Amino acid sequence: MKKISEIINENGYPQLFINGEIQDGLAYITYLTENNRYIDFAKAGYRLFSVPVFFGSNHLNEYSGLNVFKKGIFDKDEPDFSIFDEDIKQILDACPDAYIFPRVNVSISREWELRNPDELCDPYPDGTLSRTTFASDKWAEEVKRELGVFIAHVQESEYGSHIVGYQVAGGNTEEWLPFDSKKGTSGKRAEEKFAEYVQEKGINASESTFFRFYSELVADRIIEFSSLIKHLTDRRLVVGTFYGYTLSCPYRSYGHHVLLKILKSEDVDFICSPVCYSKNRAVGRGHPYMTALTSIKHHGKLYFSENDTRTHLSRAVNDMEWYNKPIWFGPDIETSCDIIKMHAARAFINGHAAWWFDMWGGWFADDTYMALLKDIRKLFEKNSSLPIRSVAQTAVFVDEESYALISDTSVTHNVCYDIREALGKMSAPYDIYLSADAQSVIDRYKAVISLVPIETELSMRVKELAEQNNCAFIEITNNNCGITPCELRSFLQSAGVWVYCARNAVIYANDRFVFLHTAEDGEYTLNVKNAKKLVDVLTGKPFIQGQYLKKGKSFIFELCNSVI
Repeated sequence: MKKISEIINENGYPQLFINGEIQDGLAYITYLTENNRYIDFAKAGYRLFSVPVFFGSNHLNEYSGLNVFKKGIFDKDEPDFSIFDEDIKQILDACPDAYIFPRVNVSISREWELRNPDELCDPYPDGTLSRTTFASDKWAEEVKRELGVFIAHVQESEYGSHIVGYQVAGGNTEEWLPFDSKKGTSGKRAEEKFAEYVQEKGINASESTFFRFYSELVADRIIEFSSLIKHLTDRRLVVGTFYGYTLSCPYRSYGHHVLLKILKSEDVDFICSPVCYSKNRAVGRGHPYMTALTSIKHHGKLYFSENDTRTHLSRAVNDMEWYNKPIWFGPDIETSCDIIKMHAARAFINGHAAWWFDMWGGWFADDTYMALLKDIRKLFEKNSSLPIRSVAQTAVFVDEESYALISDTSVTHNVCYDIREALGKMSAPYDIYLSADAQSVIDRYKAVISLVPIETELSMRVKELAEQNNCAFIEITNNNCGITPCELRSFLQSAGVWVYCARNAVIYANDRFVFLHTAEDGEYTLNVKNAKKLVDVLTGKPFIQGQYLKKGKSFIFELCNSVI
């Protein structure tokens, strides 16, 4: 049967195709569908939408106590699809030719958990029952049963032809994080599964072995559920997941450290993660990736960035302390637009997809935002069929397996987390990989930056490969992870790497576009190859070299060869 949706390497990077046509890769989703802005985004030309689906009523965030926003489909003996059907209708009423990929939260209902205490993590400190452990086979079988019922309903519905894929979500905050924070998958079933794991592999049980086992368990569950969805849909639809928070969640108990296993699976087509939340996404700095983006692309998977971009319209969803912290609120309109441009440019220039996550609804409900988001979508559409090529001459490598060797209290996590501040402002683009991919890609680069929270055979191998390929090489360890952008820039210049600006700046670049976000007040000159001028693609104005710019301003420039 002909595929409805698929990921194809086209024009130099993985892209989404639907019914044989390339898509611009921009989507919209809101948790509170009653506050949706589907019409606004449809008028702006968006056709790709996601929508939340909850299998059971339970906490969405176990740490904060926030509940899911809808009744669970499987709360009672007979499934209730009425809320989901109505949500789909709202999208199609606003955009009759919409393509929809539901975000399916497979977390089980609280009633099921109460009936199955042996399938849960260890009790909370106060003695109350906790949540499901990913190690539970009984839970996994129930999830698969519910997936079967849900997908059968979708395929039999009148809107079935509009469903172009599924995002399988679960765990804390839907991101396959453990429900028992910073402990990993505890509980009776986890103990049993771990005992089987060490016996099958003929290895000794240890803390590091357990956490390696745990990451594999999480990945295996994702692949198991994705494989079922592929089977139920005759492999005609794309399937994806949150996973691989290699750089933003370095804690070994989070279970996100076998991304390579998922990248090798034929049943997972796309990987998602939010824009990193570090430093409340302040301006004047790069907003880094949580994951090894270039490895995802290298393995032919599409990456979706979740752009839950705060604006001046962001509001608290309730009066809970957790949701009234600064991270939930955005700056003024002008600054918000500069951040929107940055989040769009990350995807546009680096060659991946993105969705605007209007979390509580109405975050973009302003003509200024919607005009910008419309222009951004046109930019994506115009260039989706044209080739782009990375011009990064620097590769950053991280050994995800090393995390199992590091306790959650170790300060060495700073190596992979905090270094991104300097990387983001060193004024040169970089590609970021899992160290396991070094052998096949390192010869493309002039400089190599290896993130080494703890030395492993793989990190030593990266060093050997850099030497063999005559790459300038630097290891970032706990001793030097406070390196400055200026120091990194000097390292790159000594290696012959093309640096785009002599001062701190956020730079994304490919062979046709350059993005600039100013990291400080001052005069800015951009050094570009093979271009006589730079033109702002959103305003049509040429860039004036040496002009004074305030901190936090964003520009997307096209490289042009005509004389100014």
